[in-house]
Amino acid sequence: MIKAKDSGQTLVEFAMSASIFLLLLLASMDFAYLFYTKLTLQNAVRQAGRYAITGQCVTNNDGTCKLTRYNSIIQTLQTTSMNLLNSSNTGDITITCTNNGGGCPTGAGGPSDIITISVTYPYSFLTQPVATYFPAGTYTFTVSATFNNEPFPPDQS
Repeated sequence: MIKAKDSGQTLVEFAMSASIFLLLLLASMDFAYLFYTKLTLQNAVRQAGRYAITGQCVTNNDGTCKLTRYNSIIQTLQTTSMNLLNSSNTGDITITCTNNGGGCPTGAGGPSDIITISVTYPYSFLTQPVATYFPAGTYTFTVSATFNNEPFPPDQS
């Protein structure tokens, strides 16, 4: 038996529990997309590194390099990132190189040099209720991978 005084209590309880449920649902969707973004970028860095260690470059029809090795690695990174990284939204991409003697002659390194490809990406949350829990509504993460270049001919660097 429901009394006249208790008739709004159920509505208030439902509103409170529904808002918490909705926040949890939005948070799970947002964090799933955040993990998707991080894994996609990690895969793109790994694929760009696999391309980089071979000493290749993007070529023209006649076999000459159309882009430098450094820019070829960047293009491979952008291509495999599922459009997360593109010319208007590149994040912060760095390619560093070290060898036994110190620095590298080219940004992409030469034969047997060690290169590190790193991407720092600011992830913007999809929903405002979740974004309010993070400074500026974004979460910045970094993915990177380190590779040892194969002993390719030095003229390819």
